[in-house]
Amino acid sequence: MSGYNLDRLVTLTTLMSRPVDQDVLFEVALKESMLIGNCDGGTIYTIEDNKLMFRYIYTISKSIAMNYQAGSLDIPPVPMQKQYACAYSAITKKRLNLKDVYVSKEFDFTGTRNYDAMNNYRTCSMLVVPMLVGNGEVMGVLQLINAKDKYGMWIPFTQEQEMRVSAVASITALYLENLKLKGQLAELTKKEDSEENDSSGKSRSSKPKAKAGGIGKKAQKKSGTSGWHTKSIK
Repeated sequence: MSGYNLDRLVTLTTLMSRPVDQDVLFEVALKESMLIGNCDGGTIYTIEDNKLMFRYIYTISKSIAMNYQAGSLDIPPVPMQKQYACAYSAITKKRLNLKDVYVSKEFDFTGTRNYDAMNNYRTCSMLVVPMLVGNGEVMGVLQLINAKDKYGMWIPFTQEQEMRVSAVASITALYLENLKLKGQLAELTKKEDSEENDSSGKSRSSKPKAKAGGIGKKAQKKSGTSGWHTKSIK
């Protein structure tokens, strides 16, 4: 951890200030967090329809890299219930730093155990961080697994790693919030344009139409009685 350069957080913030594809955002944020945590894997979830959706999963030792956009992620969402560690973090807005998920009795890690069984893996330590914005809204959850020591052995995450990963989570949440606001603004603009077009159409259709030849006939009639003459414009 002592080898992590904090200037990388500045670079990450600069990157997030530019238009970035969501999957690129998730990949960069997750890999940066894993570098900070010196760990083997991690997951990013976003909150949609009151559920936690898997967006990016990465496990170095198993060469696993799955993301939602590429269609490689076909995992059921996690219900927003406190029995699940990631959902608990999202609901309570609290970080979780667990030494060994197999020993923990606080949460239901059935999904984690199934993942381990399918990939001949063993999840041990876990760090779960909510992606919070300034107003307290949770945009998602960033979860890391299996911090490593210098020998590659699984160890718990440190408090220093926890704090720095939280900084990455906050930067990511801010970007997601901006995307959400831009989407809402675009929808509002589209709605206003539609209403304006409807209003203009109704206004045009409500104007009385002049009868064909009506003005000409009136002019001709007056011409015979009042001396009106039609002057051609050359």
